[in-house]
Amino acid sequence: MLRRQSTRLLYDTSFITCLRCARRSLHTTQRRPSEQQSVLALLEERGYVNQIAGDRNALNLLLQRKKVGFYAGIDPTAPSLHLGHLLPLMVLFWLYHHGHHVVSLVGGATAKVGDPSGRLTSRATTGEDVHDTNFRSMDAQLGRLWKNAKLYGQRHGHAEDALGKWELLNNATWLDQLNILDFLKTMGNGMRLGAMLGRDTVRNKMEKGDGMSFAEFTYPLLQAWDWWHMYRHHGVQMQIGGSDQYGNIIAGMDAVKFIAQTSTEAAWLDGNGKMREEVMPMGLTVPLLTTASGEKFGKSAGNAVWLDANLTSAFDLYGFLLRSSDGDVERYLKLFTFIPTSDITVTIAEHTADPGKRKAQHLLASEVLELVHGKEVADRTRAEHQASRSPNLASFTNNEQTTSASQERTILPMSLVMSTPFSRILYHAGIVASKSEGARLIAKGGAYVASSSPDNVTSQTDAASDSLEFVQLKDQSPADVAQYITNNLLIFRVGKWKVRVVEIVEDADFIAHGMDAVGWSEGREAAGRAVR
Repeated sequence: MLRRQSTRLLYDTSFITCLRCARRSLHTTQRRPSEQQSVLALLEERGYVNQIAGDRNALNLLLQRKKVGFYAGIDPTAPSLHLGHLLPLMVLFWLYHHGHHVVSLVGGATAKVGDPSGRLTSRATTGEDVHDTNFRSMDAQLGRLWKNAKLYGQRHGHAEDALGKWELLNNATWLDQLNILDFLKTMGNGMRLGAMLGRDTVRNKMEKGDGMSFAEFTYPLLQAWDWWHMYRHHGVQMQIGGSDQYGNIIAGMDAVKFIAQTSTEAAWLDGNGKMREEVMPMGLTVPLLTTASGEKFGKSAGNAVWLDANLTSAFDLYGFLLRSSDGDVERYLKLFTFIPTSDITVTIAEHTADPGKRKAQHLLASEVLELVHGKEVADRTRAEHQASRSPNLASFTNNEQTTSASQERTILPMSLVMSTPFSRILYHAGIVASKSEGARLIAKGGAYVASSSPDNVTSQTDAASDSLEFVQLKDQSPADVAQYITNNLLIFRVGKWKVRVVEIVEDADFIAHGMDAVGWSEGREAAGRAVR
């Protein structure tokens, strides 16, 4: 959990400074990081640094004297990165924009073993075809993220000629070719069992979990070999990892130093056969992110918030970030965006003056979506969210608009809508999996229907520009359905953000789509839905 206290511009009743003056003052006094602030100090100021494996002052001097190689590794144990993965990547993005050499490593080989760090139970065995699919998906996703990061940095004023070098590597390239005898001869003699058994990951899994397999026990050695390979062939001197990776990073540092000092290649040794300080391996861990209430960041009801739009839509990712609490949003703006800290302070001041507009949260969500999905998607998703908060009928009646996960459109025949309980309409529209689930959703207060009049009664002749109000479904009767139909549309909302538009057509027109009302009702799941 981050322990750095948030810096805020607060309003004192005895001394009120206008926001324009505050902005001018902050921009005048703010240091330009690229000129007056070391990159390590920048990372610390924004909250990226949890622990440094090595001497902090030595690292600071090293970063000021030369361009350093960094890497962060991710095992493709899922088909997508999730929001928590973005934090170590942000460190790489910052270093890249400050001219350093950075590597994103995808563990195509180590994923087959499974990192036991922070776990009490072993990972389930996954088939080779799943590993291959996950690797291809994650490799492509990282490539897109790096392209977006470059464009994102340019928009925030980072010059292209100041960029470093970035690489995307797969450790299967070298681990698949590794000879076990060469591995033991090169590294094995330097790794002591006492130190390995004493690590928290091993001890906790053996004492509190389901035991430690030999494969899991050797995982840190494979990770150390990755570092040694990249140290030797790619000039990677620093490893970045999550807070649970500190033990693995220490093991890797020990391994790299041992191999280097016993190697016949003396490029990195001094006259006494010891590693020179300027080439010494070091590590940095980022903090474990939790919300102000103590919940793990990036998790929702036990499920990761994915960066793949097919698993977590851009609309839902935006909504997750938009729901960030006021106590968290300043910290997240520092961690997940390139916005200067001076501008963040001003944004928080403006947000504090009118919290209902959630200006800081909208800014956070827009910036993260631009980095993850690109600026065009970010701008469109922000507009969709603003429309869902202050919707009007015109935003739902334009059939040429791009359909998004937030506004799916379903066609239903009139016979399945008119004088039908709302729980069944929710089922027919594909919003819920069963009629009973529809009833439970309504009972829990999670379903809403749009109305374009203050008294919740709307007519078919209302103008398309009328504003809409979402009314919670409670005890409305089947006879009330007609009151909520405008321009042949029923508009539902589930929870705070997800909107489903139901277009109602005559049964004859519905048949023209290839399905009759009876067949739809009886075999909806097998037949599928007609969705525009």
